[in-house]
Amino acid sequence: MSEEILSEAERALAAGDAEAAERALTRQWNNPAKAPADALHLWGAIRMAQRRLGDAEEFLRRAVKSEPKALRHHIALGHALSAAGNSGAAAEAYANAIKIDPNWPGLHMVYARACYASGRAQDAEAAARKAVQQTANADSYDALSNALRAQNKADEALAAADDALKVDSSHDPALHSRGAALLALGRADEALEVFDILVARGVTAPVLWLNRGAALEQLGRVREAQGVYDDAQRRWPHHPNLQDRLAQRRPQ
Repeated sequence: MSEEILSEAERALAAGDAEAAERALTRQWNNPAKAPADALHLWGAIRMAQRRLGDAEEFLRRAVKSEPKALRHHIALGHALSAAGNSGAAAEAYANAIKIDPNWPGLHMVYARACYASGRAQDAEAAARKAVQQTANADSYDALSNALRAQNKADEALAAADDALKVDSSHDPALHSRGAALLALGRADEALEVFDILVARGVTAPVLWLNRGAALEQLGRVREAQGVYDDAQRRWPHHPNLQDRLAQRRPQ
């Protein structure tokens, strides 16, 4: 009976009906505290779909505690923590998953991203290099470029971004990484060309606006840079940390 309930809940969740999935689970386990790890995992996935990320973390931590050697619980916990913006804890969850199976597809990639987001650039580089060894695609090379740039290895970061674009010339994140590396190398005119291409493609992101403003600044086009920063402030008035970064980058 339990397997049938789990399958029913999984089908409902896959169909986008988180509430139906939960109803199926509660028919069998009215008290989630007494549910097995597979059901706890599913409850975590349901809470993820509902964007109740704190509850998702709680369910998935219970699943990990119940089955500490189950790879999927650690990975799902990492995803929930990443979605909540807790990159440091996500990196820890992914690292625990890697201890269980270091060859699981994509695992080094998500670990690299979590390390980079939490300021652990050296760990991000090591993980990204393993991701490249595992699957040399634009995403893994781009992750490597980001990690290298965070360590002021701009030449190597540019080379990694170029490797990503050789694999996929339309990969916008890698193109932005190329522009950011050029900017770090003081090649602001080339960087600005890259950022303008991304804007023309319809890419909108705070970091793109910040870097485009910085390139204009380096070129002495202060008034245009001011306009870019003002536009960023209008577009993302509540973006975390954006206002502080704008204050740091705004021309005096």
